[in-house]
Amino acid sequence: MTDAPTRAGFVALIGEPNAGKSTLLNRMVGAKISIVTHKVQTTRTRIRGVAIEGPAQIVFVDTPGLFRPRRRL
Repeated sequence: MTDAPTRAGFVALIGEPNAGKSTLLNRMVGAKISIVTHKVQTTRTRIRGVAIEGPAQIVFVDTPGLFRPRRRL
């Protein structure tokens, strides 16, 4: 019996605020690891989640929403 080769990869979830990136991450991983709310900019840092299916691993990276700032910080 030959074992299948182990595979791994990264998926970055990038998009506008409130586009459903955190919801997608939670669904793909199968656990609530990222906060989901109607408020904008809830995800302030990158959040990583790992989905394992057989010999494959996918690392999901949830990023804050991309937007143009209205004023300088």
